[in-house]
Amino acid sequence: MEEEKSNKMDVSYGVENSQDSVKSTNKKTSKNKKSSNKKNKAKKVEAKVEEKPKKKLIQEIEEMKANGDIKSEEFSLKMEELEKILGVDTINPFGTNELDVFERNLKSMSMADLKNLASKVGVNPFHEKPMLKNILRKEFAASNKNNMKNIMPSPQQSIQLDPNNPQHAKTIEILGNL
Repeated sequence: MEEEKSNKMDVSYGVENSQDSVKSTNKKTSKNKKSSNKKNKAKKVEAKVEEKPKKKLIQEIEEMKANGDIKSEEFSLKMEELEKILGVDTINPFGTNELDVFERNLKSMSMADLKNLASKVGVNPFHEKPMLKNILRKEFAASNKNNMKNIMPSPQQSIQLDPNNPQHAKTIEILGNL
């Protein structure tokens, strides 16, 4: 029974529980034990820290949308942070779905960066800097034309069935038989 407990793994992070691993492997030196315990604790702390800001960030974005504050610089920065978390910069060749963020990136790009982006997007990179920026803006608008303004989906309300309604009762009965 004691051996079974020591072989269990902490499923939430895929790392053996540091106390159980110490019991099951007595071959480690005391120095290795201390460093592995610190590493395991650090991994767990990092995972918890990453989870909290995501939830808080989404809540803040939702509040700003509800208040109609989507034109502000703060909203733009929060959306940029959310896109980084979601990995939009690896999927989208422009690095973002937000026009404000793309404009800010364009302003800070050198000619070499503009040429690299143009070739990545499939645009002729051999134009002057102002012309190339305009071409990239048009290409961004064309490629994101069908994208939603904000990448977060809104929750949709599900249908509420009333068991007192005879038609709803039949539906509940049919669904219960499935």
